[in-house]
Amino acid sequence: MVNNYKYFLVLSEELNISSAAKRLFISHQCLSKYIKGLEARYGVSFFERKPKFALTPAGKTMLDTLRQIELSEQNLENQLADIKDAKSGTIHFGITEGRYPIIVPKLLKEFHNLHPKVKLNIHRTTSPQMQEMVLNNSLDLFLSGVSNLVSHNLKYEIVVNERMYIVISDNLLKQYFPNDYPQCKETFAKGADLRLFQQIPFVLNKENFNSRILLDKHLLELGVSLNCINELTQPDIHYLLCAEDYAASFCLTMYLSGINQLNQFKNGYSHLNVFPIANFTSVNPLALIYHKNKKFPSYIQDLKNIIKRLCSPYSTPIE
Repeated sequence: MVNNYKYFLVLSEELNISSAAKRLFISHQCLSKYIKGLEARYGVSFFERKPKFALTPAGKTMLDTLRQIELSEQNLENQLADIKDAKSGTIHFGITEGRYPIIVPKLLKEFHNLHPKVKLNIHRTTSPQMQEMVLNNSLDLFLSGVSNLVSHNLKYEIVVNERMYIVISDNLLKQYFPNDYPQCKETFAKGADLRLFQQIPFVLNKENFNSRILLDKHLLELGVSLNCINELTQPDIHYLLCAEDYAASFCLTMYLSGINQLNQFKNGYSHLNVFPIANFTSVNPLALIYHKNKKFPSYIQDLKNIIKRLCSPYSTPIE
């Protein structure tokens, strides 16, 4: 086994000796000496120094191997914890920013009551970033859609199937459907045909995000495009912009409660309408995602069960 292998892992992430040394709480000279000694031991260069600091093919091979070693050590610790029946440890759980306030407060309370000696660290970031974190062993599991999974080393358990809806204010409906308002609301309540919304401004998610992948697939099937004037990743900002009559947007089932709150408290905002999308049969499978070779301590199953129960009210049966 390579001694101090975490030095290599951190440097391969930072690709800067000074930044990596600072993160490792060692000197620049110590880290540089370590890498030179490792390269001398194996007779290869693991890092290119010019024109920029980067992994060589040998470095990428070493990185893959050390990630496997790190995962094996984590699995060993988890298995030994169960043998000792030690109900203590740390879980690194990831969730997207928009779902955080919906799930996490209740999750933290319920899990702490069940396992007070297990620390549950929550990481709020994007689905692509959480995939990377699972693959580099810095995250145990995360909650996200599965449409943009890119690695065969990821495994998932679906917890809910969400529907997608269009979100649009009364004022935008009046502006773009002047001859049909307010009767159009009754029509759209049965299913809004997106071919009728091509001139309306939209704020959409980024292209590699799950909800956008589902939407783009539907638009491709219809042979139409929407007038996207902005791309943002925060769902709550989407709906605030809708309430300001800036644009229309889209919503997954779990976020409907936030829109209802906006309508309830008003605060000078326009009323928001939420319509199902006509002929849109796809669902967003929301899943717990983790490394396929990860071995968890038994208390992780309790965490999974709580998350599944908290998500279950948002599920939609597949037709």
